[in-house]
Amino acid sequence: MDTLETFFASAAQVGLGLAGLLAALTLLAWIRNWPLKFSLVGYTAFTLVLTAGCFALSLGPIFRSRIPGAIHYTTVYDQGADRAVIAVSPDITPDQLIPTLRQAASDLGSSGRFSTGTSLFTLEARTVIHPEPGVSVPLRLGTLQQPLGMRLRTDEELSLQQIQLEEDAFAQLRSFRQGQDSASGGMAEKVAAEGVAGVAGIPQS
Repeated sequence: MDTLETFFASAAQVGLGLAGLLAALTLLAWIRNWPLKFSLVGYTAFTLVLTAGCFALSLGPIFRSRIPGAIHYTTVYDQGADRAVIAVSPDITPDQLIPTLRQAASDLGSSGRFSTGTSLFTLEARTVIHPEPGVSVPLRLGTLQQPLGMRLRTDEELSLQQIQLEEDAFAQLRSFRQGQDSASGGMAEKVAAEGVAGVAGIPQS
């Protein structure tokens, strides 16, 4: 992937030099009224288009990298600048959230982002739990920060990422899941007891 981006960056530099040479030749052709002056205009314009395309391809990945351990996420907010928010499943664990944040940062943290007064790109991971019917509680599970406008490739560059997990939020998640498991277990026991009583002919109170 890095090789492709480097290739397109080099191609853009070569194309820019060639376009400059053709532009100078075109100008000379018009001054001296050469028969090929119109053709040279087309060659110069075509070279500029190719150069712009190579430059655009050098800015971002053609194929997205996959980080082991990352799970599905949904981008729920992205201002195209220094902040984005993703939503994840409430079943996620801290060990799953770290690679998921890195995956999202790799997907969203392009070099085309602009600054609104900070030099850091901040990515938040959130989820929503429903402790009661009709009640929704949003939880911020973790935050990743990395330099804005940089595409981190090497291990040294990836070490610039700072990840902070919200332990209180994960504690709420564990408590919520335990409550769900207890409620499910109690309901299963009640259904089983009613089934046994029905088979035995015992009236239910």
